[in-house]
Amino acid sequence: MIHGYDYRFIRAPTYSNRHGTWVKVPMIKEALKTHDFVVLLDADAGFMSLHLPFEWLMSMWNITDKTLIALANDPDSPKNRNEKGKVMQNTGFIIAQQSERTQELFENWEACPTEKRYEGCKHWDRDWAHEQAAFANYVRYDYNSTEEVKAIPCGDGNGAPYIGDKTCGGTFVRHHWFKKDLPAKDLQAIMLDTLVERLHYQFHADKKADYLDASKKSYPLSGLHV
Repeated sequence: MIHGYDYRFIRAPTYSNRHGTWVKVPMIKEALKTHDFVVLLDADAGFMSLHLPFEWLMSMWNITDKTLIALANDPDSPKNRNEKGKVMQNTGFIIAQQSERTQELFENWEACPTEKRYEGCKHWDRDWAHEQAAFANYVRYDYNSTEEVKAIPCGDGNGAPYIGDKTCGGTFVRHHWFKKDLPAKDLQAIMLDTLVERLHYQFHADKKADYLDASKKSYPLSGLHV
């Protein structure tokens, strides 16, 4: 598949005592055991520029060998702030890099509602914003280095052009929180654009064989080999 990456579409087992979005935490943790990097996208999110290698994006966002996890910021509004007033990072788009410390982070994150480590985390098992709020209110503060937990700008990795906050336009990763039919339409448009770009490139690559300039000939035509 494109760029040579592994792609997985996972139907995870459900929790009996948690909201369904919690499953992404243990799934990423397990995937990291066989991959150096894991990139998670929710079903309502998608990449907008398929020709860009993901390494290019990681370089732009300054993801280094010290980075454990990177997530895009949410729009800066009161409902998107944690209990300390800091803007939450959205778990619909996650980049995780394998290391022992990353495994520890995901283990602590998964266990957050048990309150063995984080007192007060229990209600996020079902209350919105679920695993996102657990990370924002508790887990991130155990890994507080800006090198370890990277914040991707909202304009790059979250939102869409039609939302009220114009700083979150989803330039590289678009996230349709409320309009769930749009990811499929985005994909259709992206695939069509990609096909047209490929045809345009191929036309120029084969120009010598496929293009005949007969504009300097005159009628009646003679000696023209088509």
